[in-house]
Amino acid sequence: MPRTEHRRLRADAARNRQQLLETAREAFSRHGVGASLDDVARAAGVGPGTLYRHFPSRDELVLAVIDDGLTEMQVLGDELLKDSDAAHALRRWLGAYIEQLSVFQGLAATLVNPPACDERHTCRSALAAGMALIDAAASAAVIRADVDANDVLDMAAAIAWIGEQPNRGARHRKRLLELLLAGLRNPPAERFSAS
Repeated sequence: MPRTEHRRLRADAARNRQQLLETAREAFSRHGVGASLDDVARAAGVGPGTLYRHFPSRDELVLAVIDDGLTEMQVLGDELLKDSDAAHALRRWLGAYIEQLSVFQGLAATLVNPPACDERHTCRSALAAGMALIDAAASAAVIRADVDANDVLDMAAAIAWIGEQPNRGARHRKRLLELLLAGLRNPPAERFSAS
C-alpha cells in the first residue's frame, strides 16, 4: 500500500474514533451508558464493525468517553495528597469522585466492574489516587485504621448509583457522603466538619 494511502487510512480511522467518542458521549448523556451501540455507530456514520474495531466492548467505549474525567480524578488526588488536612483532602476527592461517577446514568456500575478498570490505565490511576488519599487519612488517624480503601471506593460508587434513582440527586449524594465520612472517622467528630 502506498504511504500516502496508508496515512489517509490512519487519518480516517482517527476521525472515525473521534466521531464515535463524541456520538457516544451524546448518547450516554441522553440514555445512560446502556445506550444502543448500534445506534451510536449509525449516528457516527460508521458501521458496527468499525465501532467494535475501536472499542471491542461497551466498557472500553464508556471508559474512553470519560477518559478526561478519570485523568482529572488522578490529578486532583495527586494535588490533594499535598494537603496537610487529610480529612479535607479525602472529603474533596470523594465528593469529586462521586460526581464523576454520576456523569451518566449507569456509569457507577461500569466503574466498579474490575475487568473494566483493569483494562484502562486512567481508570487504575484514578482509583490509585483515591486509595492513596484514604491511606493518608488512615495514617493521619482522621479515619479508622481498619478501613479498606476498596470498601470506601465501593461505597462511593453506591452513593453515585443511589443518586441516579428517581427523586434522588446531588443533595442526596451529598448527605450520603456525609454519612459515609461519619462512619469512617476517628474521634473527634469535628475532623470532617464542612469547610
